[in-house]
Amino acid sequence: LARTLAATFKYYHMQDQQQRLSEIIHALLPHDASINRLLINIYDPSGNRIDLTFEHGLRRTALRRERGQVAQGDGTSEEIIRDGGHEYLSVLSPIIDSRGRVQGAVEVLLSLDGINRNLAALVRKFLLFVLLTTLLLGLTLYLISRWSITLPLARLGRAARQLGHGDLGMRIEKSGVLEIDELISEFNRMARNIEEQSRKQEELFREKIRLERGLRHRDKLASIGQLAGGLAHEIGTPLGVISGRAEHLLRRCGRNDPARQGLEVIIRQGERISSIMRRMLAFARKPDSRHTEVDLAALIDDAFSLCRLRRRGSRPGIGLELELACASLTADADGLRQVFVNLMLNAIQAMPRGGTIRVASREDRDEVVITFSDTGPGIADAIADRIFDPFFTTRDVGEGTGLGLFMVASIVQEHGGRIELDRDHDGGARFIIRLPRSRSGRTADTPSEPTPQTSAHGS
Repeated sequence: LARTLAATFKYYHMQDQQQRLSEIIHALLPHDASINRLLINIYDPSGNRIDLTFEHGLRRTALRRERGQVAQGDGTSEEIIRDGGHEYLSVLSPIIDSRGRVQGAVEVLLSLDGINRNLAALVRKFLLFVLLTTLLLGLTLYLISRWSITLPLARLGRAARQLGHGDLGMRIEKSGVLEIDELISEFNRMARNIEEQSRKQEELFREKIRLERGLRHRDKLASIGQLAGGLAHEIGTPLGVISGRAEHLLRRCGRNDPARQGLEVIIRQGERISSIMRRMLAFARKPDSRHTEVDLAALIDDAFSLCRLRRRGSRPGIGLELELACASLTADADGLRQVFVNLMLNAIQAMPRGGTIRVASREDRDEVVITFSDTGPGIADAIADRIFDPFFTTRDVGEGTGLGLFMVASIVQEHGGRIELDRDHDGGARFIIRLPRSRSGRTADTPSEPTPQTSAHGS
């Protein structure tokens, strides 16, 4: 503006054209509302301020340039003037005529107070923007670090504590962060290894317990066998004398002799004691088994016939149903017959009003699975775990020795098999016998203590 006014005023005489110069100033003044504090001074060649002064929101003050500055005419100059706590920008431009002579000068004074206030406001806004941006960026970084680092690490810490407390199945899902996921993968791998090692240790511990029980059971069987053999020998001799004398006296008695009935009771009880002694001797002296190809149907029919002869007249009708998908296997025929006889006798004892015995067989890989069931009441869960123990019986005194199911389990184990009890079977007892298909299928080097896993009627 100062240069424009100076270039215009060089065509006018400062003293004679004041009105015209005033009109020119009004015409050249920019109509900008932001420039609201403006003062224009015009100086003569001597540096004196003439009366032609234009005020625009800025009151005329004593602010002016030195005369020497006006007279030099060295070109437009700018200067910051401070007065009374205010700042002004002074632009002084010389008025040079066409001959190069200095005719005066034009000074434009602009108050910097508004600009400074605007600049300060702009700085405050900028600082506020920077602060808010920093806070927002910090919050964003915090949330990102929390979701991607803090929370996964916290989950990892909780999982480690749970793993330390024994929760070996604890696993963590991946978070989506590569480095954290690698750590989680290693933790999951460690947990799986610990779980596998714990499972193996548990299996080893169970196997150790099983072997210890088997050894204790073998020692117990040996002791029981020695005791049974000794008792059978010690009791057998006097029992033979008693039975022989009773039979001799019975032959000498007449039909109507009052002593005859008592002698018959003595003979029957002696025969019963002899039967018990024979079973105890059979338990104490296990003969070497001879494994041959056994016809299951014929063996089961033979055992059923023996049971019917033994229980003839004492029980109502008992039926036998066979469903033999596997008709033969390699086994000791006498031992296997004894298994079926003992099971059938127990079944008949459990069905005083009659019923049905069902025997089924099937092949399962290298095993023959024989299922033996009846329609009796079954057995209470309270005694299911004891039915294979020697001398355990639920019958009245004098009705059984408690060796039936024990001998069944022993014979099955001698064949390298196992016997189980099916608790889930409704409508009676159900035994499941698993035997190797052939002699080489499996052996039982260490006898284990029979452990029922299901329910059946008592021995």
